[in-house]
Amino acid sequence: MKGNNMENDSGKKGTIHENGENKVRDKTLYGRVFHRNVCWQRSYERPEGEELIMALYGSLRNGLYNSRRFDLPNKSEFLGITKVRGYSLYSLGPYPGVYPSEEDSYVIAEVRRFSGKQQLEVARTIDYIELFGGYHREYVDLEIGEQKLKGFIYVCDEKPESEKIEHGDWVRYLKERGLEEESN
Repeated sequence: MKGNNMENDSGKKGTIHENGENKVRDKTLYGRVFHRNVCWQRSYERPEGEELIMALYGSLRNGLYNSRRFDLPNKSEFLGITKVRGYSLYSLGPYPGVYPSEEDSYVIAEVRRFSGKQQLEVARTIDYIELFGGYHREYVDLEIGEQKLKGFIYVCDEKPESEKIEHGDWVRYLKERGLEEESN
């Protein structure tokens, strides 16, 4: 379609098309695509060290699709189940996402330790997939019984505009909806 380049009221360049529709091209540094790339760049400092501890709340939990896909029961050490406070869980269709919450909410997560060359490669593969999938890492304090650990959880880059799961447990959510077979 042909159009005339013009600036709109906000100073952003746009194109007025023949049908009168104004298509604005966001040229600001904080446009959606650039912002997601910045989140990824800041987050993607390749996790190093002799071990990684992850709080997994969705399809990477034991028995679900990605847990089986990556063979997590055999390629990581299960440390326990915990509540990660300060986050809310959202359904994004076939998988969930979390986002920080100021409410007294929490997410049920399975805590896994990855150590040794083979386990760390699995963890880094998961990390790569999550970071390119619209998530970033946030380091959190985790408690399993009396044990206190530092690990990370994957958080959506943008607040989801979808169903919030009030109880914070993806496995329970799937069972309540009779969907556990689809995710298994």
